[in-house]
Amino acid sequence: MSTETEEINDFKSIVSKLTKYWKLYLISVTIAIGIGVVYNKFSEPLVSIGSKVVVHENARNSMDPASFMPGSELFSGRNTFQNSLISLNARPLLEKVISKLNFSVFYYQKKLLYDQNLYTSSPFQVVLDRNYLQLTGIQMHIEIKSKELYTLTVEVDEAPLHNFISGRNEQEVYDWEYKHTYRFGDPVENENFNFTILLKDGVNLDKIKGQKFYFVTRSNRQLVNDYKDNLLIEATQVDATAVNISLVANNYQQGKDFLDKYVETIIEHDLQRKNHIAFSTIDFIDQQLDEVFDSLSLAEQSLQDFKTRRQVVDVNLKAGQIYENLQLINVEKDQMEAHVNNLEFLNENFQKDEDFSAHSVTVISDLNNQVLNDLLNEYINLVGRVNHLLENKQAKSPQLRELNFQISNLKNTILVNLQYELDASRLALQQIDQKLRTLNSELNRLPETQRNLTSFERNFRLNDEIYTFLIQKRSEAQIAKASNLPDYEIIDYPAYEGMKAPKEARNIALMLFLGLLLPTVYMLIHEAYFEKVSDIDDYRLGFDSPVLGQIYLSANGHKKLFEEDVSQPIAAEAFRKLRTNLGFWTWPHEKKGRIILFTSTMPGEGKTFCSYNLGHALGTLGKKVVILDFDLRKGDLSHNFFGKKEHGISEYLSSQLTLDDVIQKQEGSNVHYIATGPLPPNPSELVESEECLEMLQDLRKKYDYIIADTAPTSVTAESLSLGRVADLVMVVLRVNYTLKKEFTEVLNELEDSLGKKVTVLLNGVKASRNRYYNYSSYYLKQNPKKNV
Repeated sequence: MSTETEEINDFKSIVSKLTKYWKLYLISVTIAIGIGVVYNKFSEPLVSIGSKVVVHENARNSMDPASFMPGSELFSGRNTFQNSLISLNARPLLEKVISKLNFSVFYYQKKLLYDQNLYTSSPFQVVLDRNYLQLTGIQMHIEIKSKELYTLTVEVDEAPLHNFISGRNEQEVYDWEYKHTYRFGDPVENENFNFTILLKDGVNLDKIKGQKFYFVTRSNRQLVNDYKDNLLIEATQVDATAVNISLVANNYQQGKDFLDKYVETIIEHDLQRKNHIAFSTIDFIDQQLDEVFDSLSLAEQSLQDFKTRRQVVDVNLKAGQIYENLQLINVEKDQMEAHVNNLEFLNENFQKDEDFSAHSVTVISDLNNQVLNDLLNEYINLVGRVNHLLENKQAKSPQLRELNFQISNLKNTILVNLQYELDASRLALQQIDQKLRTLNSELNRLPETQRNLTSFERNFRLNDEIYTFLIQKRSEAQIAKASNLPDYEIIDYPAYEGMKAPKEARNIALMLFLGLLLPTVYMLIHEAYFEKVSDIDDYRLGFDSPVLGQIYLSANGHKKLFEEDVSQPIAAEAFRKLRTNLGFWTWPHEKKGRIILFTSTMPGEGKTFCSYNLGHALGTLGKKVVILDFDLRKGDLSHNFFGKKEHGISEYLSSQLTLDDVIQKQEGSNVHYIATGPLPPNPSELVESEECLEMLQDLRKKYDYIIADTAPTSVTAESLSLGRVADLVMVVLRVNYTLKKEFTEVLNELEDSLGKKVTVLLNGVKASRNRYYNYSSYYLKQNPKKNV
């Protein structure tokens, strides 16, 4: 058989099977689609709400228009897109968002397949008393009885008591039940909760009576966990710094309120973080201004008192020049001393391995060393990222180990630069001290009055210069704070993005797939283990063994089709056609002694019926036929078809009778019978004996056809023994009865043992109405008087 023919047969087989089970497919698909429609209608709706935020990256040493503003060095550092993605879903940020929203109580109504989140549409409102411990995470059911009364029911297996003031769970409640009726507006107080329930104005009691409502109190920690799981933050594109922020919620308005407050908090939090340095710098300068202002006032008053007391009007030019030089050098010395102090402070903290980020405000702004500024800002940035990971409980993250390694290397670099700068600054301070000693020596040579006046003026101007310098720095910090912009910018405000669930088209497609899959699985299992041959076409699709004939069903259960008083034209004609087909079989014996053996897979397939009627069909042609009942275990042929069955094969094979003694003849025909005789205890041994072979050889000499009806092959081994002697082995297959799986095993076993002498006979084929009508009309027209 060619490959193309095999493919056509496979296709025909598939079409045939699908056609056979079309009703099952129709019912399954209808039920599945119905389930999908019901699920789409009554399942919980989940909506997706989204927003877009762009992240402005600020790399170290990059040019920024804000850098041209005074005081912009206070905000030098780096803001990377990767850091922003991590921080946007951090728990501290989510806690700030939750604290701004009134989400402590969630309201629900029981539906068929889910619990609907009512949010603002609840007919009642729960007011918590946060000064008391509250039971959280438990359904508290409400049954509204009237405008004044309601019943509260609570069942607890295990739940925490939460302290909303401290934000912690204080204790656990186990196996507790509570039910009580209250008035709306009255406090509900016990050891596990304290709140008041109010009925909203305008509630129609007729609509809500009989409906099931409940509410759940949730702590901020529980809410943070819930929203952290449902909040999705991802980059819009690989090379972009814009972020998609989406939230899946079971109530659109509540989800939108959260996302609105979330994006608002992102910007506020970022501005607060960036302005923290400016605020701290301004506070530090204000403290210094208070101290310098007192010193300046005292110096001014001392100068005025000296001039009044000594009546000093002017000093000579040289004293003025010395004073001016002293003033400049003193200012330079103060600045240098402050610079040395800052460097020593930094060096000491780094030597102690302390976190430097808390002292960054007052130190970085006075270093006047861009290299150290950049290194320190980078160190602060890395420490902040480590703290962020620790806050989010990622102590075992590989990123944390990498950050610690970077911090260690960076710290060594900072220590080397600090030591170099400190040595250079100390040397410069020594040079300034030497200049001061020289000028003071020159000043000591002036007259006492001029010298004292110069000293007072120098002290006054020195304090005045310091005060002016601090005022300038404070103004720069104020300008930087006022011009500060957040690193985040909203480019798309929170809005509805579509239904997340139920996905109606997907659900229908899935149910349609299941509706097709389930009957297909059933079909495959049934075909593999329980399938039965339905007709000749079905047989040819699954088997290659030749079919010698088809026996149609006989009406009214008639078994003996060739008796005078039985009219079964179609069934009888099927045996005549089988008789004709035997003429085309290749027989080793041309005219006499042809042995035909009938067997089957299981009892009830009609091999006895077929062997009996084929024998009579051959007998009507004048052939001498003997029918042998070789089913020595049951003897159905003898019991149901033979009239006399006192003696039989078992007695001959056991040498109790001769062959002529066991042969019985039907009067008026050429058909003889040999019954089973008494059922022996050892049928296999008798069938495989030499006497059995001798009997068959003797019968070959006397009869044209020897028809042997044997037991089913799957039950006994007699069929294989007799099949080696037989000229033709007919395996009877009863349509819509014989299992394909078992028939395949029996057929393969017979073909392997007996070869090409094995053929198949289909029994119980149901004739179509057209075939029956055409045949009956033709037959009756040709034989108007004869009843066949």
